Amino acid sequence: MSDDILRSGITVAKAAPEDTRYWSVTTIIKALNSSGDALLYWSAEQAALAACDIAKSLPSRIEEEGKETVVKYLRDAFRRGRKGERTAAELGTAVHAACETYALTGSRPEVDEEVLPFIIQFEKWCQKFQPVYTAAEMQVYSDSYGYAGTCDAILSLEGQALIIDYKTSRKSFDSQGKTTKPYPEVGLQLSAYRYADYVATWQARRYEAYSRRYYLCNEDERSLGVPVPAVSGGLVIHITPEHCDAYPVRCDEEIYERFLFAIEAAKWVNEISKTVIGPQLEGGGKNANN
Repeated sequence: MSDDILRSGITVAKAAPEDTRYWSVTTIIKALNSSGDALLYWSAEQAALAACDIAKSLPSRIEEEGKETVVKYLRDAFRRGRKGERTAAELGTAVHAACETYALTGSRPEVDEEVLPFIIQFEKWCQKFQPVYTAAEMQVYSDSYGYAGTCDAILSLEGQALIIDYKTSRKSFDSQGKTTKPYPEVGLQLSAYRYADYVATWQARRYEAYSRRYYLCNEDERSLGVPVPAVSGGLVIHITPEHCDAYPVRCDEEIYERFLFAIEAAKWVNEISKTVIGPQLEGGGKNANN
């Protein structure tokens, strides 16, 4: 472990008049929905699990609460953790925090029973590969293209500098008994971080609205930015309760160019598409605008 690790924190804040708003990298990639079938399967599975959890009381709940209310409860199961569990997003955040602490201290942090299997697997991986960290939870900004995001870490393996992202999954094996793996969108994510304009050396600020995440930055903060450390490639570290595996990731200029297209797709989904359909015609000879 390096004793001098580049690291910056995040605060939740409201935008001020002097702030520039940056789209979050993860919000941009989410608009692609390129893992749609896998995510649909996962969300359907969460609804099925929720139905199994309340199977005995399901008829009475339908009678007492109404079919529409129960359907909504099951439909939204993917947004909730099962009883006694974090949601997938909450679990990912907790595991990321534990990995960051390990990177900064070299010691396993105190965690609860839900996170413990993940950090044990991550610790085993670190002991095997002996990574040297040079950055952790590093916020990057692109004035050129108006995005920002948080890179999990930069580390060196056998002297090679790599930009990395942690991915977590409760499932260690798929239905065929094969180890679960990360999705290829991580290449877009890491390329965005790799080719950003600068790194925050201040307490980064961000907020969420309508399930979209944005970062904020003003001129004073921007002047404190430092270049993104050069790397030779990318790595995704996939952590589950039963295994932790690392995979090389393409995040070169060609992949970055595809990420730039994704920015336009996100603008379409989240902004422009909402302006396409005009108000219903009321008659009176008025024509629709072209």
